[in-house]
Amino acid sequence: MAITGTKIPQKGEGTLKNYFINDCKIDSIELTDSPYHDCSVHVRLTDITNEYNYNLFVNQNFEKDNSGVVTGLKFPDNLNLLYLHSNSDLNVSDNGDVNLEELTGKEIAVINYLSNGKYKKQSWQRVGSVNDHDSLATEFEKTVKAGYPKDFIGYGEKGQVTAAQVEEILNGKSDDGLPF
Repeated sequence: MAITGTKIPQKGEGTLKNYFINDCKIDSIELTDSPYHDCSVHVRLTDITNEYNYNLFVNQNFEKDNSGVVTGLKFPDNLNLLYLHSNSDLNVSDNGDVNLEELTGKEIAVINYLSNGKYKKQSWQRVGSVNDHDSLATEFEKTVKAGYPKDFIGYGEKGQVTAAQVEEILNGKSDDGLPF
């Protein structure tokens, strides 16, 4: 007998969310130039469970005094969260240089969501701890209710996307004119 017994449905089973929380290891990290942010960090990640590669950009603006010396982080403090959830110490010099080398090899949780933008899947800029997915999911749901990220594919009337909608998005059957 291949199957014995019956399966009792679990709470929330059968509902699909159009975002996923993945535990990832930081492979490499580097500063990139950005005309919009004081600090833009390109993080290359590998999923711990399936070895899928992700690219994540964490952007940060700094509070500066009249002479241009960095005095703090502006809101949102996504760079601080990257260090906090990877159990590392953030050090920013007076001119805005960030200690990146200690993040390599650390583990963080990221949210990947279905997007109606240039790419079908995007990574959310905020990260979380691999030990606390609930807090990261709560933060993401809170920002979705506020209308961000702007390219997030919103939920249907009941607050969830149907399996047919996800299948259509992922298989590229929707005619949105985008290449991916």
